[in-house]
Amino acid sequence: MIAPTAMGRISPVFGCSISQLGYLLLSIQEINTRPSLLLNGIIRESHDDFLDDASNASNVRVSKRWSEIALDVLWKEVLNLHHLFSLLAPLEQSGSTYKFIRLLESSDWLRFERYRRRVRRLIHSSSQTKQILHHSVFDDVARSRTSLDILPNMHTFHWDDSLAHSVIFMHKNVKSFALSLPKDNSIRSSIFTRFFEDIVTRMPKISSIDLRFEFPVKLIEGDVIRLLSNLPNLDRITLPRFCLTTKIAETASRLGKLQTLEYQYHRYQGRGDPADIVDFRPKLTEVSFPSLFDFSTTIAFEDAIKFLTIPFSPSNLTIIYLDSPTTETPTTLSALLNAIPEACPLLKSLTLTSALFNDMELTSAPEKEDCVNIDTLRPLLKCPKLTSFEIEHHYPLHLELSDIEEIATSWPGVETLVLNPQPTYLEDSNLTLRALLPFARHCSKLQRLGLFMDATTIDFPAAESTSVYQLPTFRSLHCLTVGVSLIQEDGAVALFLSQICPLHCEIEKGVTWENPVSQELADKLELRLKKWEKVEELLPLLTKLRIEERERAHLLKQEVQDLRIRTEVLMDKFALAGTPVNLDGCITL
Repeated sequence: MIAPTAMGRISPVFGCSISQLGYLLLSIQEINTRPSLLLNGIIRESHDDFLDDASNASNVRVSKRWSEIALDVLWKEVLNLHHLFSLLAPLEQSGSTYKFIRLLESSDWLRFERYRRRVRRLIHSSSQTKQILHHSVFDDVARSRTSLDILPNMHTFHWDDSLAHSVIFMHKNVKSFALSLPKDNSIRSSIFTRFFEDIVTRMPKISSIDLRFEFPVKLIEGDVIRLLSNLPNLDRITLPRFCLTTKIAETASRLGKLQTLEYQYHRYQGRGDPADIVDFRPKLTEVSFPSLFDFSTTIAFEDAIKFLTIPFSPSNLTIIYLDSPTTETPTTLSALLNAIPEACPLLKSLTLTSALFNDMELTSAPEKEDCVNIDTLRPLLKCPKLTSFEIEHHYPLHLELSDIEEIATSWPGVETLVLNPQPTYLEDSNLTLRALLPFARHCSKLQRLGLFMDATTIDFPAAESTSVYQLPTFRSLHCLTVGVSLIQEDGAVALFLSQICPLHCEIEKGVTWENPVSQELADKLELRLKKWEKVEELLPLLTKLRIEERERAHLLKQEVQDLRIRTEVLMDKFALAGTPVNLDGCITL
């Protein structure tokens, strides 16, 4: 009998706990040891997919084989150093921090041996834990350890705490390293110089490095350059916004294995100083960026044009994400889009973001010359491999329904298309919900679509107004991004969308503006977004009803067709037999 504490979660398939299922499988395994690898795989997958840490901790006590697998899963990722170091010796609270209650002994490390080799990922952030360790804990571990590599099989290491304390976890098998640098008004480059030397010496095989900080990169630019130069296996570099300077880009260009050069928007990633990326002019050589295919950075579009068109620019790019710190003009954007097809023939995904200054509230419609139009976007249609395009701009796009029809018919293979759904001018749009129909009709692979629309009126095409089943339907759409689109009647909008959207299609609404907004604008957005939330709530039920309607209509159509065929057959028989048929009466069968 298995103890109740070891039962774990109930399997919806077998009607018993995952632990009991595993115990049964292990009993079968004892009879025939040949399929042991298969059974171990099933058991391990059950741990990964169904069980939480508490269940895995209970399952350690089921059997020796079960214990080994449960421990592997339980200690695969460490998110709490307090739990990890508690395996060595008890920790007690002393003020606001925790310390070991005694000195560590060699027997503690012998017991720790069972766990330390199982750890694959260590993710530690002092700001995300309530059990803060005293610096003496790290000193005791460093002094008493019996092996230089505390976690020898760890390949992923994320650290957000004192730099000095991270050194004890470094070793040559680490492949991915994410580091949060401390923010200090008295930053000294020498501090990072020594620490970056430790990274290179102790973790020379790093293939992915992620630097996170909240200060101008110019303060440590030389240290970053030396760090990157001495990590030849790097295939991914992640930096905060405004940190890819000319010199850092030149250094990255000489890394032969580099595939991804990116930044992230996350708050924890931090950001640099926009002044550091002004006049981005890297000098490249014939061996620059030989493997780069994913390029994301904050850069003025004029500088991006020069970078993509200079000699020896990266020609294998398939993913480009450009974030401009200024509101770009349609003229500059057009020049960029005209340069891309020739400069990046393999391009599959393009995202262009022009700064959204939502504090510059627009009370009147912008001039047409300030808005991106179909002439600006038309060069994209020359990119044969492009399947994803997203654009954000301060002003709404100036597109007509005929322009939408041109895009949809010229781009049937598009999978992601987001056309500025959250401009800062909210009062008017040339596009209505009818703009969705060309994409539903022509773009069968479209998974995500974003538009800024006027959904206050539902303008059904006249030819389709008699039957909802004539409306084209999206085949692959997972997400409809409406941003700040206008809306009044949420029920009518949900009814319309239920006719063209597949089941489980999500409605994405809202803004990603960085700056705070006025109270008046905030109230307007809240009212609008509440209506879209109601649409999102109604849509799944209405869509399900539409699907059932279509199925019933299809069955009815089949029955009518079957009756029509039978009638024609009977009429043919009567005609061959020369039997007159009175269509006003009944036919006796």
